[in-house]
Amino acid sequence: MKIQIFIYIVVYSLIYFLLSTSLYFISVNSGYNGLSLPLFGGGDDGQFYYEQAMHFANGEPYIYTSMHVWVLGIILAVFNTESVMILRLFNLISNLLILIFSLLILKKISKEQTFHLAATLLVLLLTLYPSLLLNSTLSIYRDSWIYAFFLWATYLFINLFISKGKWPRVIYFVLLVFVLIMLGGYRKYALLSFVIGSIVYLFIKLISKKKVSFFKIGGLLFIGISVFYLLFRNFKFPVVGLSFSDVLQYRQSSLEIGGSQMGISLDHSNILLFYANYLYSVLSNFIGPFPWQITGGSTLLLMVTEGILFFFISIYLVKKIKVFSKIELFLFIQAVVWFLLISISNDNFGTGSRLRIVGWLPLLIIFVKYYSEGIYRRKLNSKRV
Repeated sequence: MKIQIFIYIVVYSLIYFLLSTSLYFISVNSGYNGLSLPLFGGGDDGQFYYEQAMHFANGEPYIYTSMHVWVLGIILAVFNTESVMILRLFNLISNLLILIFSLLILKKISKEQTFHLAATLLVLLLTLYPSLLLNSTLSIYRDSWIYAFFLWATYLFINLFISKGKWPRVIYFVLLVFVLIMLGGYRKYALLSFVIGSIVYLFIKLISKKKVSFFKIGGLLFIGISVFYLLFRNFKFPVVGLSFSDVLQYRQSSLEIGGSQMGISLDHSNILLFYANYLYSVLSNFIGPFPWQITGGSTLLLMVTEGILFFFISIYLVKKIKVFSKIELFLFIQAVVWFLLISISNDNFGTGSRLRIVGWLPLLIIFVKYYSEGIYRRKLNSKRV
């Protein structure tokens, strides 16, 4: 079984490597330095990261937007090169980490007799996940590292607070601190989301022991959010340095752009209208675009390749919520918190397809666990008949 899993990992890595390498040579031959393709507009964030990394490596003034600039710059300096391919190979390491930590988390929640099937399904989904595949291979984006650090932090938290790991807890704690620093360096609100999700899980765990009514907690939370929205919208959160009003204004400024925008405004004085539009935004970021939101070929392709599948997976998971284990509950909470946060600021389907990967990775892990168990039970029943 271990050999088969190893083969799956090799095949997965090979597919990502071949696609990234192919796109690199196509880009070079098209005059885009291996960073982007004419098909996707000719310029991308990868171009910016490369330029700033070069400045950093050469000791020149640079623009810092995330730790990705430093990391890429250090790689260029250490290898004394300007090669984009080196940076692409480095980014592929993050894809390997995504798979490894996904499998490690899956191992934590799966039964021994169904783990192999669940792992096979998970590798298949991660290999064929369009947005994950493209955002990991098109250029030298930072996103794949955000996914990797988020899953790594999730795995360490599980070993530290939920399920005892093989190593002493102090090791998991030190590693968790390091990973969270890296996660925050790559994207602050990813760190904020993880911290909030972790606090929510620990809080739920605490009140469940004291048998506090979740209905009352939900009511108090609703009142609290409403009061905050109406009275404290200008309060700046310490981690991201932004207020709720800042985020809403940022979202509002992009509504008139068109293209693949959702066109959902959240900047309303009417709290009920805010909640209605916010729910619509959450669903659109979660499984959108919906048929009536199709504005062109890109949104149609996104709905066909991801939205429809995610819709059915989400229905499947909703039916399983009552039997979630502690680890699965933690994964679910992390996904929910992530979608709740990105749905405040994001109004673009293209950006949403990239951002929602963080939330869907934990959900896919839960899905393959239960789906494989269902297949296993059907096989046992058929043999008995």
